[in-house]
Amino acid sequence: MPLFRKGFLLLACLFGLLANTFAANIRASGATVVVNEVPVLALKTSGTDGATPAQRAERLVLALESAITYTDVKTVKEADTQVIFLGSVRVLTVTAKEASAHRTSMAKLAATWAANLRSAFALPGLKLSVNKFRTPPSTSKVIKMVGSWAHMAEAAVDDPNIASVAVVPGGLKIQAISPGTATVNVSYPDGLQTVEVEVRAYAANLPQTVSATVTGSPALASTVQGAVEGAIRTQLKTVPNATLKFNVTNAQQIQDGSSKTFVVKVTAEAPESFDRTGNVNVVVRNVPAGARKDSELWYCNHPENVKQAGPLFSAPLRLNAPARLLYHHINSASYPLFLRIQAINDTDIPAKVVLIPGDSSPDPNPVRAGMRAALQYFKAWASGSGEVVTIPPRSTLPISLRRMGTGDTVSGLCGLRLIEGPNELQIRTDAWPPFPLDPKWNGAIQSSTPWREVGTHAINSFDRAPFQTSDHIYPNPYKVEEVAYEVGGRYGFVRIGQRPIARSDRSKNLDGNFGVIYNIKANLENKTQEATDVEVVFETSAGYSGGLFLLNGEMIETPLMQPKAERQIAKYRLMPGMSKRLDIVTVPLSGSSYPATITIRPVQTLSPGFNPTQ
Repeated sequence: MPLFRKGFLLLACLFGLLANTFAANIRASGATVVVNEVPVLALKTSGTDGATPAQRAERLVLALESAITYTDVKTVKEADTQVIFLGSVRVLTVTAKEASAHRTSMAKLAATWAANLRSAFALPGLKLSVNKFRTPPSTSKVIKMVGSWAHMAEAAVDDPNIASVAVVPGGLKIQAISPGTATVNVSYPDGLQTVEVEVRAYAANLPQTVSATVTGSPALASTVQGAVEGAIRTQLKTVPNATLKFNVTNAQQIQDGSSKTFVVKVTAEAPESFDRTGNVNVVVRNVPAGARKDSELWYCNHPENVKQAGPLFSAPLRLNAPARLLYHHINSASYPLFLRIQAINDTDIPAKVVLIPGDSSPDPNPVRAGMRAALQYFKAWASGSGEVVTIPPRSTLPISLRRMGTGDTVSGLCGLRLIEGPNELQIRTDAWPPFPLDPKWNGAIQSSTPWREVGTHAINSFDRAPFQTSDHIYPNPYKVEEVAYEVGGRYGFVRIGQRPIARSDRSKNLDGNFGVIYNIKANLENKTQEATDVEVVFETSAGYSGGLFLLNGEMIETPLMQPKAERQIAKYRLMPGMSKRLDIVTVPLSGSSYPATITIRPVQTLSPGFNPTQ
């Protein structure tokens, strides 16, 4: 044979041996045999010569390495054993004892181990379990890495500010650091592979702590709950366009000068971010603001029927001069309108405002809309329970924002008090034509307290536009009435809304006294020798109406009532010689008809004309 041919054959054999040597990486890890970084079998019993499972695993590694081929794996039954062969090399004998330790049969155990060997030998030089993944910051992930070159792989990341990488037993450990995208390059003798790491932020980092301020003697649980909800929605630090899911169930009233911390479980979700659920601690403080009567009633009702977009009302809210704002408008246009009421701080000083809300969702029934708004306000007004909101410099706060369909009524009765900051803020009401609403305002337009949904925002040129103070401002919006009833004598009567208060310019009066607080002092007396049942009755003297009353501190709400209907709101038994004092507080409701009448008389069967509606 020519010399060069012999040399060629020898070289070919050498390369064949090298190829075989590097076709697989085989090692023992205790009693487990690992092929190309894949655990293929674990021995549990000692050999017939006393070799331990770990020693048997080392012998098996040597047998596997001596094989000429890794593609021909088979099992052969010999006597009472199963034998695994690599080509012609006998590598492992599976005994009944070993199979029993694995709680299976010899044939099944041998077949499983043979299949594992075939899969491991068939692996490429390097195989990664994933080539792309997403993860939040400050988390780590181990990517499984197998193949004959896995033990020699090296890894580096192209942006160490986003992620770091280290080769660890069994794979790559990738540590996410900050949001962004990085590429991990994995090099090995046969080539290069990559892993794309996309680090996405959590929608919010939790836990967090936010705060809210309320006032009142006490601050009611409803006020506290609203303040907690508002603090979470407007103060929680989140990624853009995050949505929050939570439920405040543990709100309770807070006394003057006290504070409480409420722990609320919140889930934050956002596009291109990871959801996050955790606790938000809301610290609520009740800051005494001092009792102060409303200086003015702002009557935002002209025109009542709004036929087009435009300004409706404006007035300055002066420092420590509380105002009671009544608004009641019907959309008489042929298209929807937005009604917006806002407080504008066009100064360089932060402003702190106490808000006592009362705002009705749009309703085709003006009487029902007015009653809903007043009920919300009346409950909180009785204890001065309000939320303290800070309006930053050059910012505006939404007090009410509603979308009115044609024929809908939007009604409100709310308290406003500037307790700290500039000398005054502008309060204005405008009707706007329909426009596309930013998604973040969807919650605000459904809420009676939109500032709790969206907070404040920077003022624009429209907010800075000059304004003319409305004529419909009424100072000292209170009425005190006294009535006496003696059993056997004339009935006691009080007409609500009969004598109007005067406008600030004294040129006109407020017919119906809508929004005026009435305090009725009633004295009941029985000088007879017989016990008598006495009732307090509300009559809708002028038309379709409803009524709200605080009677000796108890809230009473009538149904909506047809004209000339009566409703008993209280009943007392007066024993001989007994007297009783009643303190009745009420307010003429927007949309209702006034005057109305309070009558004190002996209990009697109501007339057939009594017809309360739903």
